[in-house]
Amino acid sequence: MKSALEYIRKYKILFLIIIPAFFLFMLVIIPSGTYFCFREACGINFWGAHGHDAIWHLAIANTSFNTFPFVAPTFSGEKLYGYNYLLDFFVFLPTKLGIPVVITYFKIIPIVWFSLFTLLLVILGRKIKDHPVFVGLFLFFNYFAGSFYYLIKLYRDHSINDSSTQLPQPIVLMMTNPPFAFSLVFFLWLLILIKSKHLNLKSAVLFGFIIFMIIGLKFYGGIISIFMTVAYLLLSFSRDRNALINMAVSLFIVGFFVLAGILFFYDPFTAVKTGATFGFAPFALVHTITETPTMFYLQNLTDARYFLVSKGIGPRLVAIESLNLIVFLFFYLGTRFFGLFYIPILFLKKKLDRFDFSVILTIGFSILLTVTLVQKAEWWNTIQFFYYAIFLSTIYLSKLAFDLFQKKRMILNLVVLGIILLSIPTSFDLIKFFVSVPGASYLPKEEMEALDFLKKLPNGVVLSPLYEKDSKKNLTSFPLHAYEDTAYVAAFSGKQEFFSDELQLRLTGVNYKKRLERIQNMDCSILHEVDYIYQINENSKNGSIVTVCKPKKAKVMFNNRSVTIYTIRK
Repeated sequence: MKSALEYIRKYKILFLIIIPAFFLFMLVIIPSGTYFCFREACGINFWGAHGHDAIWHLAIANTSFNTFPFVAPTFSGEKLYGYNYLLDFFVFLPTKLGIPVVITYFKIIPIVWFSLFTLLLVILGRKIKDHPVFVGLFLFFNYFAGSFYYLIKLYRDHSINDSSTQLPQPIVLMMTNPPFAFSLVFFLWLLILIKSKHLNLKSAVLFGFIIFMIIGLKFYGGIISIFMTVAYLLLSFSRDRNALINMAVSLFIVGFFVLAGILFFYDPFTAVKTGATFGFAPFALVHTITETPTMFYLQNLTDARYFLVSKGIGPRLVAIESLNLIVFLFFYLGTRFFGLFYIPILFLKKKLDRFDFSVILTIGFSILLTVTLVQKAEWWNTIQFFYYAIFLSTIYLSKLAFDLFQKKRMILNLVVLGIILLSIPTSFDLIKFFVSVPGASYLPKEEMEALDFLKKLPNGVVLSPLYEKDSKKNLTSFPLHAYEDTAYVAAFSGKQEFFSDELQLRLTGVNYKKRLERIQNMDCSILHEVDYIYQINENSKNGSIVTVCKPKKAKVMFNNRSVTIYTIRK
């Protein structure tokens, strides 16, 4: 790390890339979790995906780790499993020093991540090509390169507005998905070790530890890092007896850490009781590009594909699916697509080493998983396998740009400039979403007061209102209870909820449907299983479980114009 800092100080021109990147990434996350007023709406504001995803992480950090086994924040009586909660645990730890999870998650964690990510990028970049131009290009493309969806927007709408929201990219996701961002930190560390070419038992333990951490941060990254490590170990194959024993022991050590990570974080034997996590559905994600009217819509190609599928696999169907895949890769990868196609040229020039083959095989593997699998709860979630292919392909985009630059020919330098310019519209479009005021959602002041009161009450289970999809109005910014189905009551009270955030329950494999039906039917027996009722007054005008069941032991503990909190005495 020290050498990377010294390198940046030596080549100060790199600050021209690093400083804008810092402000861009911080813009995406640091404003969220901040209290301010917009007209009469005062509260803690959230931008973009933070209005749901960050709330889930805050709920885990504030609720799950106070007991062992860890508990599910939004389903009382259930353990926490089937989820990568390692970052949330690190967010929880500073609470023992009095630092709120909102501060750690939105203010501290982003700065720590950017520092580590940048320094590791510099270290890996130098190991690939120790030249300040290459390192600068490597930083630039990792920071700013986005998808080519803006080309579709330009063609259809003559504008790039909203082009950063359609095809997920690391540039968009880094700070809206901190677990993914931190998984890349460990992924970079793994790449640096592989590039160092020192294979021994000590490095095997380090490989295993890194993979364990990635599994805890992001399941998809864990699978990709396992493949890359095994590919590297197998490519290190030698007929020498000692080398074979060393490789076998290394595989065993890595396997031990992998098994430990999967069992510790995911408890697969429990999670799969509600069905397999992944299903086989070849090209389901790929087809969205050419089948969706707002994308690169190819109606004739799609009609032909459906006709040929009914006839069975043949050369024409293979050709159509190959074209679909190329279109998918082109628009998702953006300028990284050119880097991907630079790989065969490097192969013919014999400029690929064991590190490159490990990376290239991993890119292929992540693409394979993306185009063949779908996931329960959110079928398209397997796109997260592809994020690592996007990240790895940046290596070869940087090599392409650097090699062209090294030719020192004006026309090729213009090509490099063109690649740079084509890379940044996604980043440019992204800015407007996070400079707008107010945020997309907020926790109103009245609910802050109610949740702070609830937080101070003895530990117990909270029955919170179901999310009402029809409650959304034409507002500039939505209160969290009307924005999405979230775990905000657990996140800001530290109390386990009886039921909330159905999406996360599906993703983690919780068998929740009977409980949901009981709540929808206002089953009065629920009141024997909860300690508190958190009621949104606006949503209870047409009746609530309190008015329906009229529990004699219910007592109003808190009331303001927005919220009423009841305690259920037992």
